Amino acid sequence: MNSIFNVFQDLKKQSIDLDESFRVISVPFIKNHKIGISKTQQPIFFIKCCDTEDVKYIDINLEYISIQYGRMCQLKIDNNKIEEDVYTIISLKTDSIELQEYFLEVVFLLVKKISENPVLKGLKVEIDALINLFNKFSAPPVKTIQGLWAELLIIEQSSDPDYLIGSWHNSKSDKFDFNDGLDKLEIKSTSKNRRIHSFSIEQLNPNKSSCLIIASIFVIETGIGKNIFDLVDLIEKKIINKELSFRLHEIIAQTLGKDFEKSFEIFYDYKFATDSIKYYYSEFIPSIKLSDIPTKLTNVRFDCDLTDIVYLKCCKNKSLLHNSLFNSN
Repeated sequence: MNSIFNVFQDLKKQSIDLDESFRVISVPFIKNHKIGISKTQQPIFFIKCCDTEDVKYIDINLEYISIQYGRMCQLKIDNNKIEEDVYTIISLKTDSIELQEYFLEVVFLLVKKISENPVLKGLKVEIDALINLFNKFSAPPVKTIQGLWAELLIIEQSSDPDYLIGSWHNSKSDKFDFNDGLDKLEIKSTSKNRRIHSFSIEQLNPNKSSCLIIASIFVIETGIGKNIFDLVDLIEKKIINKELSFRLHEIIAQTLGKDFEKSFEIFYDYKFATDSIKYYYSEFIPSIKLSDIPTKLTNVRFDCDLTDIVYLKCCKNKSLLHNSLFNSN
């Protein structure tokens, strides 16, 4: 998250304009769209569309961001020349440095996705996705920061991050963390000194035609280490299909919910975690047969110690999902 954030930081070093203009610079590699700074030192994107007179949309004002469509703006570029044109404005409304950096990265992804001269209707689709993402910050978290960090570590360590992101969970109702429609992968993390993990009865009883692997990781919180967004940076460097970057951020926002800002401050021991990763076929893990559960019992969960269970050193099936775990460099 450094390049676009550094552009914004350079803007912040410049003097504040007291007139009605905004000091801006072109978004890297995209001349028509601009990044600017508000009078309150917050980031703003100015997106130029080719049909602003033909389509009208209602402005949107949310807790963290605001959207203003088709506004005439005075923009002050590097040589202090004033340019006046119509733009859609995407503004952030928080002083949190972490959220400013995140906002810049995510909107930059959006801007790179659209064309140099987008139509407003197409831009609206992307803005709706952005609004949906930021709205997730008001929802309860789906799982712990530790649990999400462990999932991201598996993606980062994979030889095919694109495939894992494409197979990543979509909703609270998903039984498994990764599911490509054929095979499954469930990630378990612990901060204890033994590989003791909690399972639901369904997690160790996949459908018979699927193969399920359980990943086990020791995740230890530390003052110096990597947080969730350090892992995101590493993953984005490996992604081939760059459009998956937005999906990556979308699932993170959906998973963290109200814990989003807190996640910037929590770091885990990266080296210890990567060295501790072990994989297990689900059929080797002690469980309870579904047929042995009385029909009136629901939400059956149990803890299982994997310390003495035989773990996998290579993948013995042709699963694309599972082979990506063992072929990493």
